[in-house]
Amino acid sequence: MATDFKPLPQPGDILWCKFPHSEDLGNPGPYPRPGLILNVFTDIHAVLITYGTSQIGKVYDGEFVIDEQLDTAGLDVPTKFDLNRLQKLPFNDVWFDASPGVTIKIPLPKMGVIPPTFMPVMRNAWAKRLK
Repeated sequence: MATDFKPLPQPGDILWCKFPHSEDLGNPGPYPRPGLILNVFTDIHAVLITYGTSQIGKVYDGEFVIDEQLDTAGLDVPTKFDLNRLQKLPFNDVWFDASPGVTIKIPLPKMGVIPPTFMPVMRNAWAKRLK
């Protein structure tokens, strides 16, 4: 049975998430990856999260890369977030886990937060995402 993480994260938090593959929605992905929280649903203990990847070679509409202030974000490497790939997921240990090497002690599975200098970059990517 799933155990909820408490407290719920905040929009802008970066978490370690088993983001589902597009061909297998409804089931956790095979391994965790960074995800950026965009919204929180307190009534159902869930979050809206976007997909993160270290594959930053090409950045398309609706995507942005955090490549500086990695310590604030809790990231080891520059990471691309795809605002076209969003999922509403229960905030529990089925979908989320503690990141290896995470330095923030409470609350897990938080890795860090989006650095404030990247908020305009994220808003610009949101405006350009695929409809």
